Amino acid sequence: MLKRILYLLVIIFFASCLVKEDSKRYDVLLNMVYHNPGEPKWETQYTEPAYLKAMGYTGQVPKMEVQCGLTYDFWQDNIIPEKSEEKFWIERHASEVRMLLNNAERSTMPLYPFTDVLVLPMSITKKYGEEMKIDSHLSIKRERTQELLRAQIEEIFMRFPNLGGLTIRHGETYLHDTPFHSGETPARTPEEHAIMINLLRDEVCVKRNKKLFYRTWDFGYFHTNPTFYLKVTNEVEPHALLYFCIKHVNYDFNRGFPFNTTIGLGNHQQIVEISMNQAGCYGNNSHPYYIGKGIINNWSEMDEKKGIRDLINDPNIKGFWIWTGGDGWVGPYFDNELWMNLNEFVVRDFVLNPEQNEEEIFYKYAKKHLKLSDADAQKFRELCLLSTDAVYYGQASRYFDADPWWCRDQYLTAIDLKEVIDREIKEEVLLEKIENLKKWEKLEQLAYEIKMPDIDDQAFLQVSTTYARIKYEIITLIWQMQIMKAEKEKGQELNIEMTKDLILEYENKWEEWVTLKKNNPACPTLYEDHRAVHCGPPFKTSLDNLINLVSK
Repeated sequence: MLKRILYLLVIIFFASCLVKEDSKRYDVLLNMVYHNPGEPKWETQYTEPAYLKAMGYTGQVPKMEVQCGLTYDFWQDNIIPEKSEEKFWIERHASEVRMLLNNAERSTMPLYPFTDVLVLPMSITKKYGEEMKIDSHLSIKRERTQELLRAQIEEIFMRFPNLGGLTIRHGETYLHDTPFHSGETPARTPEEHAIMINLLRDEVCVKRNKKLFYRTWDFGYFHTNPTFYLKVTNEVEPHALLYFCIKHVNYDFNRGFPFNTTIGLGNHQQIVEISMNQAGCYGNNSHPYYIGKGIINNWSEMDEKKGIRDLINDPNIKGFWIWTGGDGWVGPYFDNELWMNLNEFVVRDFVLNPEQNEEEIFYKYAKKHLKLSDADAQKFRELCLLSTDAVYYGQASRYFDADPWWCRDQYLTAIDLKEVIDREIKEEVLLEKIENLKKWEKLEQLAYEIKMPDIDDQAFLQVSTTYARIKYEIITLIWQMQIMKAEKEKGQELNIEMTKDLILEYENKWEEWVTLKKNNPACPTLYEDHRAVHCGPPFKTSLDNLINLVSK
């Protein structure tokens, strides 16, 4: 334990030396590790308030379900029965929240927990649920809903007065870690959003002088639709402690979409969200995928080239919110944060001093943090820049809009490629995938040429790059087989011998991947092709169909 504490203090000391004090452009820099819903929390330095404070963050957005540590006894005595499992769980959870808050307070790090408002104990929803609904959905327009929201905010700050404020999670309601609670999105229309924001503004900012970060998530509504956004926010008076949080992409954190069209609109302060995991679609930092240049400047595929560098003169933008964990459901998992650290450093250091250019920040990290020589830093730069499009075009295409969710978290699914056949672009797409593999061969070569002083980083650099090379060879085989399957479904004759060869090569590549994992403790966990969650169907279903066809 003492060794770990000393190690953390050393990290904090050196990290604090990297924080520049001369730039005051952005007042807010938040960090969040969002542990996967329903899964054990993982260990990472980015959950340590003292570490984040030393790195220049002004606040932390923890996943602590603060709304679930409330008994509502101050609203209605014994609404949750004494000596019930429900109340025991709530009181235990409240104790855990207070311990986390006390730890953060010792580091003078303000906490703004990710909060699902109107997730309530089941005893309350059982008694009053129908009074809170319109057309079978929870609605903030109902008086009982408003009454309970005010009671919730009151008890949150009574029980946890050292909170810096709240980050309102809206649009997704996850109950995986809250066995005695239920709830759903309480606002869907512009009118409902305006009612809820004004109520929260009054309770959090005006009455209690706490910060309120209103964060929505949806497809095509609040945070990506300028008309919807303005219709809501124009009904809310600005306040110095009220911020709206907007993803930098006009969609989820995926590639292939424009810069967010609601950023800078209206009269309210905004915080721009950035995820190191990029919607969980590109490896979850288990292998090389450099995002710093794309986020700061622009991505290569953008029609309108735009990045967060272009926000420097926008008075509405008051800061940024960096996710260094989460933004997915499961793995891959790993025990070395080399790739996460790189991406986090580049984005954070830019926010702290946006007069710098991306390349300058990259080399600062490579030389001062990784302690690379000039020659190795240049090779590391080449490797990282190659990875940016090698990952994206390994699973997307320049020739059509492939579904970005087909390869999410640790799952490889049966991507539908009938459009490739319909548009007669088979040869172009297949060549694109084959040519992309040459980049991975070069990436792997560079990984084994670079000499890192830290032996753990050296091992992870090499094994994670080999891991990725095999992954994209497998993905290329999936595309080849899915195109053949699409041809078969379109009435074309299946090339039996070619299909057999692809199936055999696929099996061999998986065996190579399994062997890599067995022989290298630092290797990330492997993907799955036999099941899929929140994406799908798994590729194994398609593979089995092809095996049956060639076995007849």
